[in-house]
Amino acid sequence: MLVRIVLLGFLFSVAGCALESGGQLNSDEQEIRDLFDSWLTATTEGNLDLAYHCIADDALFFVPGASEMDKASFAQAAAGVSPEESPFTFDINSKIRELKLFGDYAYLWTETSLVMTPKNGNSATKMAGSSLSILHKRDGRWQIFRDANTLSPVQE
Repeated sequence: MLVRIVLLGFLFSVAGCALESGGQLNSDEQEIRDLFDSWLTATTEGNLDLAYHCIADDALFFVPGASEMDKASFAQAAAGVSPEESPFTFDINSKIRELKLFGDYAYLWTETSLVMTPKNGNSATKMAGSSLSILHKRDGRWQIFRDANTLSPVQE
């Protein structure tokens, strides 16, 4: 269960964030933001086809409490449940700390806090941490290539 929580934290951490630069986005930066908008849609709707589209075939994900995950295992764990089927509601606060482009590669550093409240009325789980995502542009489109995050439970 903790792995699924961390996976969801990653998804939300990179998905609906606003760039802090305040300036005009170049086309690659906009494409990266569009990728993560699609990723958010895929995960919030449980859309595996769209999730697969966002992830490179040779992608690897590194999350606390699990061994490295490939495209299929990560997409299934992250986008395999529709909001109606999920036993939780989510409250996310995420901020992009840095977005850098290097030709056909980019990285994105985010800070995220996540509150997962069980629909059955049990106590909420609070998590926080950072993520570092590496993106690769292949055949004219950006995809998630590598990702590591430190999202973990917060003790109150």
